[in-house]
Amino acid sequence: MQETDDALMIRVAGGSEEAFGTLVRRYEAKARRYCYRMFRDAQVAEDVAQEAFLKLHRNADRYEPSGKFVTWFYRVLGNLCYDRLRFEKRRSPVTGTPMDGVTLDGYTDGEGGADANGRFVAPDQALLRKEERAMVRRAVGELPDNLRSALTLREFEGLKYREIADVMGVSLNEVKVLIFRGRKQLASRLEKLLTREKRP
Repeated sequence: MQETDDALMIRVAGGSEEAFGTLVRRYEAKARRYCYRMFRDAQVAEDVAQEAFLKLHRNADRYEPSGKFVTWFYRVLGNLCYDRLRFEKRRSPVTGTPMDGVTLDGYTDGEGGADANGRFVAPDQALLRKEERAMVRRAVGELPDNLRSALTLREFEGLKYREIADVMGVSLNEVKVLIFRGRKQLASRLEKLLTREKRP
């Protein structure tokens, strides 16, 4: 039986590097994916994700297993992302380093061959899907920070509305509004991108 996140955190607080390694393996891909959606830069995403795990390690003794670990972890990650976004906006816009070869949304960026369920995908279909995913990522990346965060947690990380409210420190109704607005703006941006792509 798999050890719970809470049990692992208790062990991390007691100095267990093995438990810390297990948590890192369990959440590393999710953390990098979330950060990449916030920054659209692989290097920045990597830096912030690592910072989140360092914070997790340093503050393990303060962790209280009263809620879900995933909610607490995304709150830490979200706060670090917002701090970095504020810093980047003051300094200069994020340039963006692609994440070739990194799994996002169940697919691997780069050359295709199989879909998320292991079914064969023809090269032309794989290329089309890659282009579609790149377009969605670009549109998500252009959303305001709060809409991007809410939409990423819901659509790509699979968190429930209540969990998103806990992560973002807002009410359940605010989460519903953010996700509604995020979806609406995303649809509008995708439509504009598609229109732009179709132009000769």
